[in-house]
This record gives sequence, C-alpha cells and structure tokens, in this order.
Amino acid sequence: MPDAPDPILQAARAILGMCRTDMHTSIEGLPPEAINWKPPAPDTNSIAVMTHHAILSTRQWFSVAVDEPLGARDRDAEFKMEYEDAESLLAALDNATDECMAYISKDRTVDWSSVRKHWSPDVDLKVSAAWAVMHALEHLREHVGEIALTRHLWYAR
Repeated sequence: MPDAPDPILQAARAILGMCRTDMHTSIEGLPPEAINWKPPAPDTNSIAVMTHHAILSTRQWFSVAVDEPLGARDRDAEFKMEYEDAESLLAALDNATDECMAYISKDRTVDWSSVRKHWSPDVDLKVSAAWAVMHALEHLREHVGEIALTRHLWYAR
C-alpha cells in the first residue's frame, strides 16, 4: 500500500460517489413508465438507457485507466435497455458503481502517464491512464445531467 492515497483516485472516488447520489435523486420515486420513457425528440434516450450506458462506460474506462481486464459489455444492447421500475434500475446502478469503486480503490497505485490502448480492435486510440479516468468521469457527469433533465421533461410533458 502506498504511503498516502493517490489524490487522483481519491478525487475520482468522490466524483463517482456524487454522481451516484445525483442519479439516485433523479431516479428515486419515478413511476415505472417514466424509467423507460424517451423524450419526443430525435436522438434522445430514456433514463434507463442513459443510466445503464453511463455506468458501464465508466466501468470500462476505469478498467482502461488502471490496466485491469475489461468487464463484460454489449454497447449496442445498452441503448435498448428497459427496467421494470426505479428500484431495479437503482439496484443495477449501485452494483455497477460498486464495481467501478473497486477499480479505483484507495489502495491502488497508478502510473498516470502510462499509455493504454482503447479496448476496441476497430479503434486505433492510445491514451494515458490519466486521460482514461478523466474521460470516464466527464462522460458520466454529462449523462448525470441528461438524466436529471429527462426527469424534468417527464414531469413537464
């Protein structure tokens, strides 16, 4: 174990925790039909889809950042996800967030300048470990905002 916790991992854990809380706030109390509702505009997604996609993408980018094997993921299926109710979506969110937290454990050490390869064989992208963790969080935060907005749109429809 390092002498002091890695400040980047500490920050990532804090931001991930805030995102979980914010997503819970947006999802809790929604009726089942709201979870899978898609706003009537092109290229929009439901709260279920955005939540599922955001947290699995975060998990994938964290695994790249810390050089761990990738978790199972079917990106195309993420955009077709439906959940029975808010409780089942929150359970899936919490489970995947716990997996993400394990990747960025406070006991881990990471060489943030090390170069990592994108997971897809079709993409020739190499990024630093630092870039991967920052991208994971900025992408997650973007979807957290979209989830909150979609909740507002649901009630305003």
